[in-house]
Amino acid sequence: MIDPNKGEATERMFQALKGILTECEDSTKLPLEIWVGDSSEIYRGVHSYLKRLHQLEIQLPPVVIFPGHPLQISSLADFIQMPTLLNTYRFRIKVVLKLGKKYHWLMKWCRRPLGKHWPIDRKYGYMVLSPQSSVGKKLHAKELTDDQAYEEIIYKWREYWSMIYLEAGSGRFGASIAGRLDLVRKVKKIAHEKKAILITGGGIRTKVQVEDLVKAGSDLIVISSVLEKSEDPKTLMEQFLEAVSKTMEKSL
Repeated sequence: MIDPNKGEATERMFQALKGILTECEDSTKLPLEIWVGDSSEIYRGVHSYLKRLHQLEIQLPPVVIFPGHPLQISSLADFIQMPTLLNTYRFRIKVVLKLGKKYHWLMKWCRRPLGKHWPIDRKYGYMVLSPQSSVGKKLHAKELTDDQAYEEIIYKWREYWSMIYLEAGSGRFGASIAGRLDLVRKVKKIAHEKKAILITGGGIRTKVQVEDLVKAGSDLIVISSVLEKSEDPKTLMEQFLEAVSKTMEKSL
């Protein structure tokens, strides 16, 4: 996940991503997707960032936007993540996302004669497991044990979901999805039954954690904070991608 509003950290990550996409010849060691999301609800830098990606003039992995405001929706993305929140006391963010969805479809209808491409909605269940994290505080997430989280997912599962996202929140607060592998394994079983993709993220710092999450059943792993803080994010990206590639090879 890349936040286009993090100044020098964003630029370092962009150059790292550019290097990997242009230099790597092994497709198994490329990112499965590029996620772009903004921590500010009104900042409009998402579209500008996506323009830079497309100016690389190479075959990009699917680009996914994770918007916090309608103005962050861009025609240059392939997908837009539209979540159903599973464990929050307040649902203010739902209003923002619903407005975003209406804005998205309104603009799609208005621009249709111009032949513009617009991102495909991907509906999914989103569970924030760390109430003390930044996203947990923003969404007023409830503290849940693994069993409670699993029951909540089963109870609120929607047939139209193509994905389920377990988010442990920022690693700054000591939380890590890698510390809840039992929950990942349990959710993977129901996701497999529903033919849905399991996404995990939050507090991932090492290759070993990435390997453990792949073994537990993660289909997509979202990594952000550790890359933003690194002075050499390219090396870290390569290590994480190699960990995924090797773990997948062993499982075949």
